[in-house]
Amino acid sequence: MIYDLVVIGGGIGGLATAALAQGRGLRTALLEAHTRLGGCAGYFDRGPFTFDAGATAIMGLGVGEPVGDLLAAVGLEFDAAETPSYRVHLPDRSIDIVPDATEFLARDAEAFGPEHARRRRAFWSLQAAVGGRLFRAAGRVPRLPARSAADLWHDLKALGLPGLAAASTAAMTVLQVLRILGLDRDLPFRSFVAMLLQDTAQAGPETVPFANAAACLQAYRLGMRRPRGGMKALAEGLGRRFAGQGGDIRTATIVDRVEARTGEDDDADGPPGGFVVTTRRRDRLSARQVAFNLPLDLAARLLGRSLEGRLARDERKSRAAWSAFTGYLAICRSAIDDDAPLFHQVLRDYDAPSHDGNNVLISLSPPGDEAYGPPGVRVATMSTHTRPADWAGLDRETYGLKKADFRDRLLDALARALPDVPAALVHDEFASPRSFRRYTRRAEGAVGGAPVSRWNSNALAVGSDVLGPGLWVVGDSVFPGQGTMAVVLSAIRVVERVTGRPWTPRTATHRREPVTGRANLQPQP
Repeated sequence: MIYDLVVIGGGIGGLATAALAQGRGLRTALLEAHTRLGGCAGYFDRGPFTFDAGATAIMGLGVGEPVGDLLAAVGLEFDAAETPSYRVHLPDRSIDIVPDATEFLARDAEAFGPEHARRRRAFWSLQAAVGGRLFRAAGRVPRLPARSAADLWHDLKALGLPGLAAASTAAMTVLQVLRILGLDRDLPFRSFVAMLLQDTAQAGPETVPFANAAACLQAYRLGMRRPRGGMKALAEGLGRRFAGQGGDIRTATIVDRVEARTGEDDDADGPPGGFVVTTRRRDRLSARQVAFNLPLDLAARLLGRSLEGRLARDERKSRAAWSAFTGYLAICRSAIDDDAPLFHQVLRDYDAPSHDGNNVLISLSPPGDEAYGPPGVRVATMSTHTRPADWAGLDRETYGLKKADFRDRLLDALARALPDVPAALVHDEFASPRSFRRYTRRAEGAVGGAPVSRWNSNALAVGSDVLGPGLWVVGDSVFPGQGTMAVVLSAIRVVERVTGRPWTPRTATHRREPVTGRANLQPQP
């Protein structure tokens, strides 16, 4: 048998690609090295508790938005809890980010005071205009980087003239906009913006293009959500839908190599062409096309290619610069008000960088969600950015001391955000980049995608076709980058190109049903 598409890697990007491709009529196989699905956005059990591997927040679940539309397309019912606000704790003040624009501006004025109030309103007005337009355009799945005149025409229609004006702000960094508005020396406000960008764009105001930052900040303003049942519900749900549509899903399956199929490969029907995927168990799967939900260096290794020339440049552009130090907590439910925010982000010191335990995200399970643990307990995942190289090569004693220090930093952030929680812990454990290295097999445990800059995003981003004809990359290594919504966009775009059939966003009156039957396999340029 020959598959139309073999997907290597069962992260959210790989799962979305496989489920959508199978629903559109492609005979698809999904191969995942681990026993569980989800990849970097996966989960693990510890006694009666289930923890998301990362501090999870989801966006883009509405009608006409990428994640919501994909779930409707594959027929997956999925629920996520809304948070009353996203609470940010600065060293000397706090601010709640809420969806209502008027109320948010009032919170901004209360937190940052009358000085520069007009300038901050101008910043938020520009951010909302640019971010709102680009966030809406995301549901139409921009074709970036454009590969043809048809792609350019599609992007022009998706953006419209106002969207083109919004996209043009990518020529400036956030810091340049702050300088124009006279806000670059407002330390609390600049720190507030910087800590949010660090978590969404993997970089600070001096690097991130304003257009990209505006879209990232718009996600906060629209409201983040916490998945009910955790990322386990999303990953396993996509896996079930894929299998239910006839997809071939294989966990605990390590791929050793991917090679071009020749006439000597007589284990599959049809003429030569396509690829042969060989697993550690010596299974050989013939495929017309292959999609990698992997970083470029790992995909190149499976293809037997060395990183040189253009591929080396693209790999550097797409390489994750950060890993995470994470904490996994089980908390007596009585220590946290049920109506409290599900997300808290803490900056401990204005004068320290926005990583290494100074900028900490705390993501709480919804109250009463027993998929995470017993009814009297809520779980939390905490995370902070850290450079993976700082953890490499440490001896046992030095590593233990460093891990204990980071643990203390995270617990200090927890106490600042939720003062009653440290005394109410019933379980806690912490993980370093070494854990991500073991689990993901990524170099030094680097995760999260490349820091967003003007030189590796938008029209200059690494595209999903970087490996050549018939080979695709999905996930955080290619446009549009990191985050659940972004990797879903990359998956939709790959399936568009494999099938040659354009994606159609839902409208408020449009309910898309999963497509069945054989697909047109003429690839889109």
